[in-house]
Amino acid sequence: MRSLKILGIVGFAVAMTGCVPEWARENETGIIMEVAGITGFAGGEGGTEGNILFSNVRLPINDDAVVVLNVYRKNPSVSATSALEHVRLESYQVRYFRSDGHSVEGVDVPHRITGPINSLRFHTPTDTGEIEVEAVVNIVRQTAKREPPLVNLIGVNTSPTAGRQPGEGYITAVAEITIFARQVTTGEPLTATGRLQVGFADFGAGTQ
Repeated sequence: MRSLKILGIVGFAVAMTGCVPEWARENETGIIMEVAGITGFAGGEGGTEGNILFSNVRLPINDDAVVVLNVYRKNPSVSATSALEHVRLESYQVRYFRSDGHSVEGVDVPHRITGPINSLRFHTPTDTGEIEVEAVVNIVRQTAKREPPLVNLIGVNTSPTAGRQPGEGYITAVAEITIFARQVTTGEPLTATGRLQVGFADFGAGTQ
């Protein structure tokens, strides 16, 4: 009977763990950080339309994005401020994947990239609400345009012609952007993730 009670308690604990949101299990700080918005900026003859970044693979130019992040307290009833809650952005990662399941890096999509963020710091969240900050990150590095699969798109016309299927020479992928940060005083980690659709193609020579 005692063993059954113990099993029941363990089972209840496991069930309760499954009900706890992922951010609450992984984030031990009193702060939540989230991606509030992403705006892409393509180099050369690329561009943006709506929420899509068009990356011109012909031009060796970086394509960037401005990521807007905000932080706020898990406990909204706390109004006092503290330097212990300051947050410093440290680095980012961009991972690509495709909705059709073909997401092998270097074959179907570019290799993931990582980079530093130049010591951007959030001030303490106040009782008036969230605090926002902008960080600039590379979405597509120029070196990726000289490696498969992007280099294979150079010189390929994206319009339908004899012997060519519509959409050939064009890759649609999702850039998953993860921002890594820490609380300044305690060193506890924080992360936030957002996504941006990217269309890769040869859009012509343009200007460099």
